[in-house]
Formats: sequence, C-alpha cells, structure tokens
Amino acid sequence: MSINESSPKTTHYDILQLPRPSLESLQHGQTQSTLSKDEIKAAYRRALLIHHPDKIKITPTLSDAHQNHLHTTQTYTSTSTSNSASALTTHYTVDEIVAAYNVLLDPVQRSEYDHALMRQDKDAGLISDVGTGSHIGVEVFDLEDLDYNQADDTWSRACRCGDHRGYLLTENDLERESQQAEIYVGCRGCSLFIKVLFAVQSP
Repeated sequence: MSINESSPKTTHYDILQLPRPSLESLQHGQTQSTLSKDEIKAAYRRALLIHHPDKIKITPTLSDAHQNHLHTTQTYTSTSTSNSASALTTHYTVDEIVAAYNVLLDPVQRSEYDHALMRQDKDAGLISDVGTGSHIGVEVFDLEDLDYNQADDTWSRACRCGDHRGYLLTENDLERESQQAEIYVGCRGCSLFIKVLFAVQSP
C-alpha cells in the first residue's frame, strides 16, 4: 500500500480533470484560464468522489465533503481515462486535491500558476514560439521602462487592471532568466502579462 508521489508533470488541472488554458489564449496575453468558480467547485467535489473508496456514502454538498476530507492524509486510487484505449491508474491524496482546488479557485493564485505552467512549457520547448514579440496582446518593454525601487531592489509597472505595481520584477527573477535576456511577468492583480527585455551585464 505504497503512496505514489505525483509526477512533476501533473498539474492542478490534471488532478481536478479540468482543461488547461489553451495555447491560443497564452499567445494572446491571457494566462488565466476562463473556468468559472462553479466549474472548479464541481470538479473538486467530483475528484473527492472519484478518489474516495466509499464514494457512495459521500454527501453531495461541497462544504460537507470539504469538512470531511480536508485534514485526512489517506491516499486514494482512481482510473483516469484518455483518448487511447489504455487507462492509467493515478494516485492522488486529498491534500493534493484540496491544494489544486484552493489554487484554481483563487483568481490571483490561478493567474500566477497558469503563468508558471506557460514558462515551464516554454523552457521544455513545448511552446517555444510563445514570446517572440509578434503575438497580439503581449506588450514588450525594456527594463528601463519599469520603475526601479531602490529600497527593495525591485522593478515594477502599472497594469491596465489598475494595479499600480501589478508587474513586479526582482533581481532573482532577472538572474533566473539571464540566459534568455528576457522575462515574462504576470500581473499580480489580473491575468495579463508582459515581456521585459534586459541586458545582461558582465561581472
């Protein structure tokens, strides 16, 4: 009765069996998926039902399911079907289901998570064409276009959503993307993102 760790490629969307944001939406500057809260809540409840060994006894209300299973650490097994004829047995804990639910339900966390997934796919070469600067909706700026705050050593820029420091960059962010000399920054208040170009200075 071993507990299988989730694959690094497993996403919160996989756990709740929800669709990820499309590549087209990423290319047009929208990193946050358009799932409604009701859809996410329904998927959360469905995941608990699927992964619970006594699913027939589960009450159909979301709040009761959440209360009954929030703190449990038992691992459950389910069979997730794909377009292929084969079925893969997947193991998810209730903690993983709850974590996926909490992130996807919160608009800010979901936007940040979607942006992180996009960057991960870009690094893996899965969407290498994203970010060439030719896609509609993606604004491109030089680092000098951002406001530098010497107190906390950050760069920021206002977003169209009204957040005056929606786009925020740190020195660590620049170091992480130093080989690319460009970085995608998601707004902390909405689903938009920008591309920032910067020069790498020799030591």
